[in-house]
Amino acid sequence: MEGANLIFHGAAKQVTGSMFLLKTASQKNVLIDCGMDMETDEEFAGFPFHPRDLDCVMLTHAHLDHSGHLPNLVQEGFEGEIYCTYGTYQLIRILLFDAARINQRKKENSGTRRTGGARKYLYGPKDVEECLQFVSTIDFHQEVDLGGEISFHFNTAGHLLGAANIVLSLHLGDDHKTIVFSGDMGRNNYPLLPDPEPLPTADVLICECTYGNRLHIDNGKPEELLEPIIHKACVDTPGRLIIPAFSVGRTQSLLFTLNKLQKAGRLPRIKIFTDSPLARKSTQIYEDFVPFLHPDAQKFQEQYGSLFDLENLVYLDDLNSANEIQNYLEPCIIISSSGMVKGGKIGNHIALNLENPMCTILFIGYCAQGTMGHQLLQGRSHIYLRGERKEIRAEILSTDVFSGHADFNEIIKALRSLHPRPEKIFLVHGEIEALENMLQTLRHDEFDQVVIAESHQPYPLFHSSPQQIGSFKT
Repeated sequence: MEGANLIFHGAAKQVTGSMFLLKTASQKNVLIDCGMDMETDEEFAGFPFHPRDLDCVMLTHAHLDHSGHLPNLVQEGFEGEIYCTYGTYQLIRILLFDAARINQRKKENSGTRRTGGARKYLYGPKDVEECLQFVSTIDFHQEVDLGGEISFHFNTAGHLLGAANIVLSLHLGDDHKTIVFSGDMGRNNYPLLPDPEPLPTADVLICECTYGNRLHIDNGKPEELLEPIIHKACVDTPGRLIIPAFSVGRTQSLLFTLNKLQKAGRLPRIKIFTDSPLARKSTQIYEDFVPFLHPDAQKFQEQYGSLFDLENLVYLDDLNSANEIQNYLEPCIIISSSGMVKGGKIGNHIALNLENPMCTILFIGYCAQGTMGHQLLQGRSHIYLRGERKEIRAEILSTDVFSGHADFNEIIKALRSLHPRPEKIFLVHGEIEALENMLQTLRHDEFDQVVIAESHQPYPLFHSSPQQIGSFKT
């Protein structure tokens, strides 16, 4: 039976850059996600396919490692629909424009470059405006027919506002096959976000493995973990607590948790500085989407009128805000991006406070190798920052209670609940150790065909030829 080919043009044997191309026997070309490779500093150099040949794009969620190359796709000739949930649309608007502003600064600093004869370029705000004209928003569970052969709908994934699993149906003559793209899988009882729906049964499952070899260490309520850290850092010492946090998603969960503590009378009366214009915009979007959030968040908003209306909350927009806060000598909390301390305004706060023994730096998410966050979490006595040796006198803490990813046990539980089991599972969006751990576990559980996806290799789906089935690499 002829079916389709699936090609992984990103997030294969690495975490970021999700970009999966589905090509059907009748020449339908569907792209699932169009993400940036966040693990390299290389600029975009073109797609390994012809964007004008795509019929449509489906987005699982708004993070740039899933959406960040959409403007480039349109610039290279794509003219189809970009399907996403309305929450995802609102977030990609601010994320892509923010990326475009950063791109403009890069262009101003370096000018147009050519490498190896291939044109490399970075999109600007006008490119984002053009790209957004191709977006079509749909509701969760709304079935969309793409012309008889393919239909799809979104299920709630819980990872981020608007985040979804994609449930894609292929109608192949008298046969019906289902392909499920997990996107980034969320967690139950996460601050603000709805619980993820159970993964639907599928003939083929593309499964993320970000936490494929890790368990969440901190599984209690975020406010129970955060309260003693704040009191030690800002009351007992008293000093300042710096929290690197991604502007979209993580900062909102953190602010909501702080607001819960404040409304319960458990937060000291100190200033909370949020130093990220992008965080301010995304916080307003979350406030506008309360009906799509967790029931606990809806009840909180109904009782108090706002999710994030903290006393003493100060939003900062100035480029020199780190220097301004440095002159504020009272105990305080400083929240800034990025969460891994790779770019963003947080680097200035860290540089000014790393040698301050009255400072605590709390990481609330995973820090990839090569980032300053990863270096600080290694227990070093010093690091070199901007060419200068810095002694680490600040206290460095971490927690994963704010992680928006399902961990190993949660992923395995979701897969074991599938009845019947998928014919094939492709493992993506993970470091190689996580992928291999997940592969061995699923083999031990006697899942039939489990594949660690290779970059740019076409994988046949639903073919009956033994030779073709044997071409799967594990």
